[in-house]
Amino acid sequence: MTNFSVVDDTFDPGVTSSYFLSIQISLDGFSFCTLDPVRNKYIQFQHIQFDKSLPLNQQVEESFLKNEKLNLPYKKTLVLMPTNKSTLVPSALFEQSKREQWLKFCHQMPEDHLVFYNKIKMADAYNVFAVPKPIHDLLFRQFPDPLFFHQYTPVIESNLAINISGREKTLLFINLANNYFDLFAFKNNNLKLCNSYSIKTENDFIYFTLFVFEQLKLQPADTEILISGYHTNGDEMIRHLRKYIRKVKQVSIPHHFQYSHMFREINNQPFYNLLSLPVCV
Repeated sequence: MTNFSVVDDTFDPGVTSSYFLSIQISLDGFSFCTLDPVRNKYIQFQHIQFDKSLPLNQQVEESFLKNEKLNLPYKKTLVLMPTNKSTLVPSALFEQSKREQWLKFCHQMPEDHLVFYNKIKMADAYNVFAVPKPIHDLLFRQFPDPLFFHQYTPVIESNLAINISGREKTLLFINLANNYFDLFAFKNNNLKLCNSYSIKTENDFIYFTLFVFEQLKLQPADTEILISGYHTNGDEMIRHLRKYIRKVKQVSIPHHFQYSHMFREINNQPFYNLLSLPVCV
């Protein structure tokens, strides 16, 4: 991905205390966008590519120093921290005091990480995930009360909020990242599967996707796949997948919001999760 920045003419630095600021931080870069909740309209979007050879927290701090918009007051600050270290826990079983135990049961916890959780109302579950402490501390110094989210949360909330009547066929939603991908299965407005799979080769992506078809007994001719996110070889991976599954589409911009005309200049597919964040609050 390359750097970009778009700002609508209606963006007013004097009234940002009424705006929602959404931020995504990963090794691939720093992205942030601004929603005017009064009009339910996105009016600003910027992506800054990071150098993977430099410390992540150093580059995040530099982004704060160099971008005036990140030093303005906002009504809400929503932070998306993509990671494959997370787990869903049914609400009936979840206890806040045991959130770290749940995560350690499923993953090897990195050192110097904090454990957070999101309540996923539409799925009646909690999403438990890890956030690097240096990034957490940096964001709390920059913003008064940032809210942290994992990528499962906006994908599940936004898809279940659609509430399409008569959706009897299964929809698979795939979110690509450079080292892994998330796969969700939705049917009859219910979440049937949610998991992350490591990608070491392109064949891993095909293998695990087809494995889900076998696991859920899906028919390729009747199953639609939507793909969001970004992988360096994403286009080739999608072409390869279409050899096996006919109905593969790249996800469109989240329909829950309106957008400045300037968003037409952007490839929004890698940022579906970020743009969907306000659905979670």
